[in-house]
Amino acid sequence: MQYQKTEILLDNPLSFWKHFDKEERVLFYNPLNKELMIGAKRLKTFHKGENFKDYLFVFSSRTFFQTVKDQKWAEFGNETIAFEYYLLKKNGKQTLFYFKDPVEIENLEINDCRHTYKTFTNDYEEWKELFANVAYEISVGNVNKVVISREVKIECDTLVNVESILKNLLEKNPNSYVFAYCKNEKTFLGATPEVLVQKEKENIISYALAGTISRNDQNDEYQKTKLLNDCKNRFEHQIVVDSIANVMKKFASEVIVDETKILTLKNLHHLQTRVACKDNAVLPEWVTRLHPTPALGGNPVHKALEILAKYEKHERGLYAAPIGIMDENGDGIFVAGIRSALVQGNTVYAYSGSGIVGKSVCEDEYLETNNKLRTIIESL
Repeated sequence: MQYQKTEILLDNPLSFWKHFDKEERVLFYNPLNKELMIGAKRLKTFHKGENFKDYLFVFSSRTFFQTVKDQKWAEFGNETIAFEYYLLKKNGKQTLFYFKDPVEIENLEINDCRHTYKTFTNDYEEWKELFANVAYEISVGNVNKVVISREVKIECDTLVNVESILKNLLEKNPNSYVFAYCKNEKTFLGATPEVLVQKEKENIISYALAGTISRNDQNDEYQKTKLLNDCKNRFEHQIVVDSIANVMKKFASEVIVDETKILTLKNLHHLQTRVACKDNAVLPEWVTRLHPTPALGGNPVHKALEILAKYEKHERGLYAAPIGIMDENGDGIFVAGIRSALVQGNTVYAYSGSGIVGKSVCEDEYLETNNKLRTIIESL
């Protein structure tokens, strides 16, 4: 049985999300084709290797590490799911897809909510300890890069209005991949600039994203030039480019590495390089091959992961982990779950990371994570 469809017109597509407030849901916005997809109500869970024929979209996620201990991440990730209902907004048109039973979606008010909150960011001493341990591992040659992260707890005076946060993320981050996954009254959401891997037929594309500088209203072009010519950032970026290209070379006869460019976001500039090849392996296999890149874990990857498991005190869960959408042919895209947060009740756990190399300065890297946290904090 295939999905049936009907055209609808909602004042705000988030009415669809809000309509299914008691169900498992997913949202994914792709800025490349300006396509917004929202799915609701779990229909099928796929086993490894099972094809997706007749299923319009499937949502797939993996935790950063294979094992998860923190209860707040329980039952999140490591699944591939199809939903019973989908709303697709593209080219100014909204289409409702349903697998069996039609549903009436009404226009619901999506409020702009300004949350009153307290942010617990007194973690610099903990950050210094983590930085020092990683810097030592780099100095003795065990690794040349480790991406360390923070978990920042934010407590709101009221229950968090998820629809309002999503509305803000979509409006304020037009060049990012906005995502949300709601399950068991918890929602993991964010606006990430980072594509882990995408597949269209035999075309495999990944984007190295590493190297960061804040934007400057007075002289933003100077900031771009400064980033492109900064030795520390270029070194950090090249580690990621080389790692992705080397993985691709194991499976493809030709790998194309494009020129490094600037990706401009609301608050930051990043170095970005497109790396591509041709291969017939399924997209989930490419996720396994590439995750985590040195932009998310470090280099060499296995040693960096051992260091993170040893020294990082919080659980990453879906933070910096692969989150993806695939169609019935297996084509699709996986992004990295960064610039993200886990929302539960009136609490927001926001996550932010920074790549540490030999020339990194502890305070500078901490300030960089503060800039990255703005994606979530400004959405509140």
